[in-house]
Amino acid sequence: MNFGRVVLALSAFFLSVSAHNTPCSSRAKPIIIDTDIFSDVDDVGSLTVANVLHNYGLADLRGVAINTGSKYGALAANALNTFFGNGDIPIAAMRPLTNESFFDTYTYTLSEYASKIAYNWPRSLNDSSTTPTPLELYRSVLSAAEDHSMTLISIGFLTNLAALLDSPADDISSLAGPALISAKVKELVIMGGEYPSGWEFNFGGGDPASTYRVVNNWPRSVPVTYSGGELGGNIYSGETLTREALPDSPVLAAYQWYVGRCSTIRESWDPVTTLYGIVGLEGFRELGIGKLFKYGNRIGYNKVATNGSNAWVNDTAVSNQHWLTLANGVTNSTVAGVLNQFFAHNPSDKSCTALKSRDLLRLT
Repeated sequence: MNFGRVVLALSAFFLSVSAHNTPCSSRAKPIIIDTDIFSDVDDVGSLTVANVLHNYGLADLRGVAINTGSKYGALAANALNTFFGNGDIPIAAMRPLTNESFFDTYTYTLSEYASKIAYNWPRSLNDSSTTPTPLELYRSVLSAAEDHSMTLISIGFLTNLAALLDSPADDISSLAGPALISAKVKELVIMGGEYPSGWEFNFGGGDPASTYRVVNNWPRSVPVTYSGGELGGNIYSGETLTREALPDSPVLAAYQWYVGRCSTIRESWDPVTTLYGIVGLEGFRELGIGKLFKYGNRIGYNKVATNGSNAWVNDTAVSNQHWLTLANGVTNSTVAGVLNQFFAHNPSDKSCTALKSRDLLRLT
């Protein structure tokens, strides 16, 4: 796949959609995003990808669950959704809520953005304490979903998923957590771990006990795909935001505030995971996005230790767990270029004519 052709095709697509009212597709993939939006700006990139694809009818974002305790996480997520015209998408916040804001005690270079986005852009959510809990969101959305239809995208700590896994039957659903997951979830996509083995922050840095519980006990009938730290950590996106985003874009502002030092370039752990979670292995012909990813394994499963470190276990009896790598011919710059197109996207563009002009968008 040629990087220049990818970017040109996407540019043609994004420039053409605003004057038409037909959705790209009637096959929107239903998803929930579970995010630790707070201490890294790549969660903003991830929610941006999801909102753009939601507006094109290629994703159906049915909820956003926050897996960090700060009240600013839910407010920032809602402000981003509102910017893209999706302020009605349910947000769920962990309890107890805190007034914590991010401060970089590691390199002393990164800066707070969540509270600034929350209080400087319009939002439909006024108070994080009025949201449902993530467990309530998961159980209500899953119980109402068609069987084996939902894709869960985890881009932070696994605290909420552990609570879902351990949940009993209740007034929302007569199914306990494992049975509800098995009945309703099509795929779990997790940003976490290193492959084939290693230690990574999402798994070991915040709530390793929940990581241990989810990874080692997730129902084996439900496919799981892992996006490791080594994948998104080598893809640097956001470079074109200053040139291409709207001046009032909260995406631009979040990257400027967080990265600082006159830069908007950041690793792409979460946006890469979300992009795969929606477009899958085959990509979207409607968008001119070809095959970006492939599986790094054929068999086996992930196993996590109590400290959050992980190692892949080769087992011919398990074939529905995988970790991601880039597809043949795809470079880190290729994926960064695709993500940049999403990050700078104008939220007024919500429809497309790609099906009518596929010859302009087709990639090899």
